[in-house]
Amino acid sequence: MELTIDKPVLSPYSFARIRFQDCDPFGHLNNARYMDYFLEARSEQLRETANFDFYDYGSSSGKSWVVSKVETQYLEPVKQNDVVKIVTRLIKLTPATIHNEYLLLDKDGNRLKAVLRAQFSFIDLQKGRPVRHDQEMMSFLGSFIFDEPGLEEGSFEDRVKQLRKQVSEGKYSQD
Repeated sequence: MELTIDKPVLSPYSFARIRFQDCDPFGHLNNARYMDYFLEARSEQLRETANFDFYDYGSSSGKSWVVSKVETQYLEPVKQNDVVKIVTRLIKLTPATIHNEYLLLDKDGNRLKAVLRAQFSFIDLQKGRPVRHDQEMMSFLGSFIFDEPGLEEGSFEDRVKQLRKQVSEGKYSQD
């Protein structure tokens, strides 16, 4: 698998409809299902924008990423049959981890519904042990790092406040 891309999309987005089977008896998206929507969106977005498939890469290289830390802030209910906009981005890269940020918004990008940050450890699938990204992977992933003022400053809660402000100013409704 060739790991190069000419013009990476740093903050891709896609849409999803909330499925009946993913909701609780109140018709709200079950809190345990948010991660599924985020990971599926990221996987599809990278397949479409970068021709990168996690499954194919893991199968061919024997290495992949596993979740090692998650922070989630649920801001507004997401209901059955809602169409949502999911924004994903790589916000930090180390030799052995990637850190992603995920936003779930209403379909028009006017209301922030949830924010999730996840750290993934890179592992050898045969040994089940952490390994370091090789130089080719570091270079490939490095081309996707999303950065903006204030991203690395403060706590996760501070970042959520910053994102809420951006949404209220229309940043995510202009796509």
